Amino acid sequence: YHLLPEQRSLMSSQRTQERRPEGMKPYVFAVGGGSLFAIHNECEVYNPRTNAWTPIAPMLWRRSRSGVTALHKQLYVVGGYDGVSDLSTAEYYNPLINKWTNITPMGTKRSCLGICAYDGLLYVCGGYDGASCLSSMERYDPLTSIWSSCPAMNTRRRYCRLAVLDNCIYSLGGFDSTNYQSSVERFDPRAGRWFPVQSMTARRSSCGVASSDGYLYCIGGNDGTMCMSSGERFNLRRNAWEPIAAMHSRR
Repeated sequence: YHLLPEQRSLMSSQRTQERRPEGMKPYVFAVGGGSLFAIHNECEVYNPRTNAWTPIAPMLWRRSRSGVTALHKQLYVVGGYDGVSDLSTAEYYNPLINKWTNITPMGTKRSCLGICAYDGLLYVCGGYDGASCLSSMERYDPLTSIWSSCPAMNTRRRYCRLAVLDNCIYSLGGFDSTNYQSSVERFDPRAGRWFPVQSMTARRSSCGVASSDGYLYCIGGNDGTMCMSSGERFNLRRNAWEPIAAMHSRR
């Protein structure tokens, strides 16, 4: 198996799966955010083995409406709002040493942004810079500590959500400062272009988005009149959105 890497796909079995010790189970992090009277930099982590939340080191900046994602077993927090202005700053958390470290700021201030990690890079797009809704996109390479501009989306979006499906980055819904969006577009890093995707059946801003088993799920959000409990999923093979069971609560 180790001597013939080009034939590993033919040798796949239980014996060739990576062995994961108990310590490799995932943790859940809650970072920053806003309450009624304050913007927070406090953070905590949930350990599913002990069923307990534990405080961790606070972020270097107070942030709400920021983008959060994991990359290379570190937690990145990008942009957001500190109670006075929108932020271009970013930082990452190393759980091995319980420490936050600043990284190079983005080229644009962004709150309410979309964020995801793909192929070792950090992608952010859309959001709000304190004056207007954004369609721009940039990506961060942790090996060079450099942000690079990417092609802009076709639609301005804040409170949009990003997810990766079939080697493409999907941007869903959001608010363009006038209309709540049902539109969807996808960025193909290999082609370096955004492509239109079949629109969702409902307008959704601030929705929950995740990809799983070849489907792209979109749940809840706000359509401009109310918070929603409905959900739907994108079937890549059929190139169509399908309804799923609604949640018990509007969110």
